[in-house]
Amino acid sequence: MTYKTLKITFNNTETKQTKNVFWDIRQFSLAQKWAAALEADYLNTGAVLEKQFMLHGWVYPTSSNRRTIQFMCDELNFHIDQVNNYALENDIDYYIDMFFTEETLDQEQLNKIHHHFEILIGQTWNMSEWYEQFDAAHQFSINNFNWLCHEIESQLRGLDAYNNNRSSSSLVFCMKPIKRHELVEADGDYDNFEMRDLEFGQIRMHYAQTGKTHREAWHDNDEDIYDDNISGIRYLSGEFDIHLNTKSTGEDWNAFQTWCMEKQIDVNDKTLSLGQCCFGDLNKSLSGFDDNNLGTMQELWQYDDIQTITLYNENGLSSSFSWGYNWNEQYAERKRIFFG
Repeated sequence: MTYKTLKITFNNTETKQTKNVFWDIRQFSLAQKWAAALEADYLNTGAVLEKQFMLHGWVYPTSSNRRTIQFMCDELNFHIDQVNNYALENDIDYYIDMFFTEETLDQEQLNKIHHHFEILIGQTWNMSEWYEQFDAAHQFSINNFNWLCHEIESQLRGLDAYNNNRSSSSLVFCMKPIKRHELVEADGDYDNFEMRDLEFGQIRMHYAQTGKTHREAWHDNDEDIYDDNISGIRYLSGEFDIHLNTKSTGEDWNAFQTWCMEKQIDVNDKTLSLGQCCFGDLNKSLSGFDDNNLGTMQELWQYDDIQTITLYNENGLSSSFSWGYNWNEQYAERKRIFFG
């Protein structure tokens, strides 16, 4: 079976207006493995879509469902307090001395809270002993250090781009329970990573592990992160990201390669997956878009939710699944369950 098309249905939670957007799935082996994993592991199992961590750098419509930087700062402070109080009450020798406000935010502060997340959780293949000392509710708080940190970063970039008539948005589709498949060099799984910028609307392979990629650590100028928490993509999951950036200047890949060499990272080792891997391309015609990418984003920004993901193969409809909740409802319910 060959997967051909991905359809995503956007939703405005207040007006109930929807829009279908289409992507052409690439035909090389790893892209087809990804589509198969998306179908088998998530669409066919009723998996949970993490809507809390989905719309990055999004210029939200005026609605009760919009996420603001101040809201995310307040939530970070809430989760820091939860972790600190639990550690104190349970004789866990860990304390986070941080407080976030929109006015004092900077990248160094965000790197530091992400470093706390890395220490507390460890790596996907080597979980931290700290993490096991916390119960499920406070593991949820630890995970929010990561989610909120990255979302604040993207929102700051998104607002800066918007004020300069650009887009720095992306869609990040994380699913639970996560299922990972190790990349297989003999299958050619590492052959399609390239050190190049993605084009607008392309589907990017998701980083289905903790820590940061080499490019992210370089881009964030992260001096706090431990070397063990910098790693290339090791796993395939059915999760995925969509690149919706309209910036005119691309990444400085030469500077990135220089950074790698200074860190004694072999830029010719393809198993480090140092570049990016594209699984699909936005079908502008089928989606009703023209070549004005900023105009496309101004239309997509009118939607504050994803309702349905659908896959098509060469014979037609393959799988489809819809999620009836929005991020606000999902997050509020989790807080109610964990913290009352």
